[in-house]
Amino acid sequence: MLADLSPLEVTALAVALVGLIPVITQYRDETKLFAAGYVLLVIGMVATNLEVFFLGSVLNFVEHAFGIGLAGATFFAAAYLRRKNVINGGDGS
Repeated sequence: MLADLSPLEVTALAVALVGLIPVITQYRDETKLFAAGYVLLVIGMVATNLEVFFLGSVLNFVEHAFGIGLAGATFFAAAYLRRKNVINGGDGS
């Protein structure tokens, strides 16, 4: 069962989980959508690795719908709102 895990996917999960530390510790209200997008990517990576063990079809859907699709839409919204804020004279840093 563990032999079915992809080394690439396990490594990606480890990197994503380590990357979650600065996302959580440096969280600010202005970056909440970027943080949410990253959390969705992590959820997708967790689902990718768990689908080897159980609920393959369900977790494959979670990976693609949330970990890729919704994460992409969230990052798009975050970038759009950030750009809009900068153009309207908001914080440019």
